[in-house]
Amino acid sequence: MTVRGADKLIKKLQKLPLDMRAGIGTALAISVVELDAYAKQKISGGGRSGRTYRRRTVTHQASAPGEFPKSDTGQLVSSLFFRIAANKLGAFFGTKLAYGRYLEFGTSRMRARPWLRPTLKANADRITVRVRAAVNEALRRARG
Repeated sequence: MTVRGADKLIKKLQKLPLDMRAGIGTALAISVVELDAYAKQKISGGGRSGRTYRRRTVTHQASAPGEFPKSDTGQLVSSLFFRIAANKLGAFFGTKLAYGRYLEFGTSRMRARPWLRPTLKANADRITVRVRAAVNEALRRARG
């Protein structure tokens, strides 16, 4: 998710001592943990309406296009990770698995089963409020 005007704000925040940025790092950490939990719950749980197929002795019901991908082997869920930037002004959440991108955007042979964008969208308001409050607090402490 990109924030308009973020570059200008980050330059201003980078001038603050690291201890004054701690609240921002905490807000980001809470947010990415929340994203991680949400994505894992949606991928692992819930019903699906895609086709049902059998692989040896295992029957699996896939997700339909547009639904969160349905966990089959558990690789996507176990590959999800997050980190906070050392300067406490950025965070990353995602997967290094190539097929995470294929699920998100689809391919020429498969329609998308987005998981990252719906996760961000579902949590955006809470994250925005949390991070905005932390940034405002850091700036208030710097002024006063």
